[in-house]
Amino acid sequence: MEDRFSSRIIRPRAVSLVPAESDNTIYTENAPFQSSLSIRFNMSNKIVPLTIIKGAGHEHIPIPEGDCAIIADFHSIKSQSSHSTPYLTTGLYRVVPGPTRYGAYDYEETKYVLKGQIDITDEATGKTHHLVAGDWAFFHVGSKAQFSTKTEGVAFYAVTRPMNDGHPNLIGREESTSKL
Repeated sequence: MEDRFSSRIIRPRAVSLVPAESDNTIYTENAPFQSSLSIRFNMSNKIVPLTIIKGAGHEHIPIPEGDCAIIADFHSIKSQSSHSTPYLTTGLYRVVPGPTRYGAYDYEETKYVLKGQIDITDEATGKTHHLVAGDWAFFHVGSKAQFSTKTEGVAFYAVTRPMNDGHPNLIGREESTSKL
């Protein structure tokens, strides 16, 4: 049985969302694993506006001189949910050839590779995963990983921590209210 704290790399074949009858539950099914996940939402009558950052994925992410990778957070919220972690932060991760970058996790993180390739070595198993566009990885609290690439890679990430390093080209671009 796989250790629940090891990183997992998943290449899904199919994902379907099926709304439930009246219990506000959404069921997701990931075909290769023949399992389903049920998520319960407490839907209230209060409508909350979306947060939009136009063009966030098209901005160049500069890497400081001497570094080979950088994170660029672009949005963080303190959760209003009573049953979740206090923060959810999203951003883009960019890596170019250079020294290996090390990560130790005291929060959860998920990465989805958008372009290029990213090599991730799971320090718990010693296994190196070669991720390409469309691949996904999840890092648990307590995970340790090494990041590198032979070319360049860009990934979208979501983490359960407050914002650290704001994306330098997106400061002030968050719309404060919906433009509808």
